[in-house]
Amino acid sequence: MQNNSVSFREHQELGEVAWLRDFERGLAAAAEQGKPILLLFQEVPGCSTCVNFGQDVLTHPLMVEMITGHFIPVAIFNNHPGRDAEILSRFGEPSWNNPVVRFLGPDGTELAAKLANRYDALGLHAKIIIVLEGLGGDVPGYFRLLGRDLLVESGLAENAIYTTPCFWSGETSLAQHPAIVTTAAGWIDGEEVVQVDFDPRVASRSEVDRYARTEGFAPLESSLFQLDAEPQFYLRKHAARYLPLTKAQRTQINLAVPYRTPLADILSPQQCAWLAHPRLQHAGGSEAYREDIRQSWPALATQLP
Repeated sequence: MQNNSVSFREHQELGEVAWLRDFERGLAAAAEQGKPILLLFQEVPGCSTCVNFGQDVLTHPLMVEMITGHFIPVAIFNNHPGRDAEILSRFGEPSWNNPVVRFLGPDGTELAAKLANRYDALGLHAKIIIVLEGLGGDVPGYFRLLGRDLLVESGLAENAIYTTPCFWSGETSLAQHPAIVTTAAGWIDGEEVVQVDFDPRVASRSEVDRYARTEGFAPLESSLFQLDAEPQFYLRKHAARYLPLTKAQRTQINLAVPYRTPLADILSPQQCAWLAHPRLQHAGGSEAYREDIRQSWPALATQLP
């Protein structure tokens, strides 16, 4: 029986997830822990598509936390003989193939259609939500927010800029619209403005513009946006500023703080644990929230393991 094989330290194609390498052991763990199995068929060593799937999709800290916290992750190498080849044959998967992800119950039954021929984080994110909802469980708020971040990262969100009398209150007002994913306070030609990313599937630009006007803000067409030195004013007053955060999390926390809304549904379990840690302020930099979470997360993890 094989032990866990951990992340890109051994195989770039596996990202940062600690995978079981024994399928039967995965079934036993799933039954014992009452969790579904996330079964990855992966080429190791693999082509650029396989490496990119590992490094782009399976390294985001919140994706990794979701997979390791809510699933039993099992990896089968589709280009290895022996037990790997046996499991490959059992599921009818071709060898030397691009990544395929299946979702199984503890008894080995399929919980949803497999993820194949799609190698982006949004695809895996959407499939995980389908599985969790199908099992009748709640999808954690932080993971739903991650989908909005991935929309922006994938270039599928739209951008708009609005003039505001005060960009600090402008950020919180705009963040209350359900289509708004991120807000950023800044300047254009000495005028205070708020730049937003929004989900066009939730609302059109004209609908977002209409909402902004009701709040007293005017749309502005310009490419000269300059970020303010102190974005997310209310977040900066909170200990969450020391946390690794995504842009969508920053926006929602910046809204939650002045309205005294709990942060538990915005943060992941690990982020909540860090927020409660007495050494967070000394371990996390005061500008950690502004950094790329892929860099700030492992940096803090070394300080507060």
